[in-house]
Amino acid sequence: MHCKTCAFYNGSDSECRRYAPQPTDNDQKASWPTVAAQDWCGEYKEDSDQAKKTA
Repeated sequence: MHCKTCAFYNGSDSECRRYAPQPTDNDQKASWPTVAAQDWCGEYKEDSDQAKKTA
């Protein structure tokens, strides 16, 4: 149950897209949080296509 097999993970940019982009203190624009493929959280939802590729 890691980000790399989550339906909300955008692997090309290493972003979690579970929720809409959020504003940050450092930027003038909103962005998705950057996560590592091995990270995990309580919002995990399996991406069946990704799970098959990594099995």
